[in-house]
Amino acid sequence: MEDLLICGMKQGARNLKDGSTKKLLLVLLLTTVLRGQNSGTTVSITDTDDEVRAGQILAEEFAQKEGMRSTPQTTKIDEYLQAVGDRVAAHAQRKLPYRFHLDPSPAFKSAVGLPGGQIFVGGGILAYMDSEDQLAAVLGHEVEHIALNQCRDRLIKVLAEKHLSTDKLEELKVDDFLPGYGHDNELAADREGVKLAMEAGYSPNGAIRLLRTFVILGQQMPNTPAEGRKRLEERIGQIELLSNRREVQVSEKPLSLS
Repeated sequence: MEDLLICGMKQGARNLKDGSTKKLLLVLLLTTVLRGQNSGTTVSITDTDDEVRAGQILAEEFAQKEGMRSTPQTTKIDEYLQAVGDRVAAHAQRKLPYRFHLDPSPAFKSAVGLPGGQIFVGGGILAYMDSEDQLAAVLGHEVEHIALNQCRDRLIKVLAEKHLSTDKLEELKVDDFLPGYGHDNELAADREGVKLAMEAGYSPNGAIRLLRTFVILGQQMPNTPAEGRKRLEERIGQIELLSNRREVQVSEKPLSLS
């Protein structure tokens, strides 16, 4: 685009030597239009409110796509998730309105963090847990995707790719925010998320046991890639280092979903 602008200005200069005022005006008009289009695609999320609003929009779409409906039971679990999440997020680098939600689908065996502090936990992953410490580690992981600006950076990237400004956040699609963040970012979210949980008084052994559960599940599934197990073992290894450095070990707390 910049090359086009430069060529346009050079052409305008040649036309001026030829005395063609009409052509010069046309070039200047085209340059102005192109500059306006170019500035419209420059994305800068400088206001946290924009990020929070984007997250709320994406959270509403996620809940709608998953067919989530509020019941007395899901409301009670939401309150429990919020209570544990608040304790963990209190130690996060970024102070945002973190909101924790249950997606009761047993098929959702994971959790997802969205820009601005929206976090969903699947009923499928809760079924593998037996301690609040495991839950705290999962919530800490998602909080750190947000606090480390991984979600924010993806928001900026998606807005730029789709040529959207912050006044068109309603056009965002939640599917763009569901894939993982790559090897290094996932390790960072694990490490910093467990640190948050530990600062909140939870045991890192909960995270280790949950990841070992995933290793066992992978062994029971045919055609599980060896790379998947290798990455799980790498994640376990770095959490074990954190656990070994802790002077005082604490006991895990029972999960209290009922």
